[in-house]
Amino acid sequence: MNTPRLSKHLLYALGLAACSGAETQPATTRDSSGIEIVESWQPQWQAGDGWHLSADPILQIGTADGPQELQFHQIEGAIVLADGRVVVANAGSGEIRFFGESGGFLSSVGGLGDAPGEYRQITGIGTGPADSLWVFDYGLRRFTVLTAAGEAVRTVSVGGTLSSAGAVGRLSDGSFVVKESWSSHLHGGERQGLVRDPVAVATLAADGSGLDTITTVAGREVFVSTENGRAVMSAPLFARTSSAAMGDDAVYVGDQAKFEIRRYSPDGMLQQVVRVPDADLRLTSAAVQQLKDEILAREPEQRRAMMRQHLQEMALPPSKPAYSRLMIDGAGNIWAAEYARYPAVPLTWTVFTQAGELLGEVPVPRWFNVLQIGVDWILGVGRDELDVEYVRSYRLLK
Repeated sequence: MNTPRLSKHLLYALGLAACSGAETQPATTRDSSGIEIVESWQPQWQAGDGWHLSADPILQIGTADGPQELQFHQIEGAIVLADGRVVVANAGSGEIRFFGESGGFLSSVGGLGDAPGEYRQITGIGTGPADSLWVFDYGLRRFTVLTAAGEAVRTVSVGGTLSSAGAVGRLSDGSFVVKESWSSHLHGGERQGLVRDPVAVATLAADGSGLDTITTVAGREVFVSTENGRAVMSAPLFARTSSAAMGDDAVYVGDQAKFEIRRYSPDGMLQQVVRVPDADLRLTSAAVQQLKDEILAREPEQRRAMMRQHLQEMALPPSKPAYSRLMIDGAGNIWAAEYARYPAVPLTWTVFTQAGELLGEVPVPRWFNVLQIGVDWILGVGRDELDVEYVRSYRLLK
């Protein structure tokens, strides 16, 4: 029988199920106290049946040398609106740029600054009720709500309750969903080694008047050491963190420690758990050494010896991340990206149906960072050999 291309951890899970004979169905669904548990034992796609991207982009916006409005620097978000327009958040200039369906430049709003309608550090963009747009400014800890034409109508502050808050999306009632990246409270040398503090996923009222926790989840994994009597945090190899995404008015959350994704209602009710049991998340010595070599290759020669020593002393997590980013496509399917340490981007996404059943994997082009997934297209940022950024869209062939 032909086997579809699958990452090693999914093949391993498949092998265990076959050896044990415990599961012969691709997926099983059961109810546990009103919570739907969906476990996938093998992908539904057979060889040649899986989805894939078109060989060439169906849309490309950007230039290495040309009009300023077509030159991008630090794209932190791009979305396709219902009318076909493409909106790009160019964080390097603090601009929100609007383009036509065919890629022609239409207009630009915003700019660097702290005033309403200006941005210090854009990290997200999305849509909301009544064709509105939102832009999240991590530096100013606030959302800016825009009309579909780009007019800034109000700003909403996250406030100081959450540490390192980031945007997940916006609900149909106008409220926002935010997630902490980490919430460490380190004091001197009290804690050493690998640390994962819990972080909150919460709703923020449309007017910023209050936060309500949806759930808590293990946050970013850090390595804590002591230097001159002070606690120092650094990112360990294969660090796990938490992931969150939105689809309609559902919030999807996972901690990457195992291949499990949880779906919550905005009021915090756990509705569904999607799993790939026994996924192979083992850290091999070859994978660890390869990542160390990649990190050292990016270091200046004068810093490599110090970095090599630091990497040798750093503890490793017990397993590699099960996935990295989560996204929900235009049809409600769940996408989980494979782990890739920055600045690399995932090359493969694992896809589940809206019901939580495993379909298989979709490869994407090298250096293509996915930003939005429609029903039959994928939008993201691509780079060329000179590291020039382009907004690109590919047809998703099913």
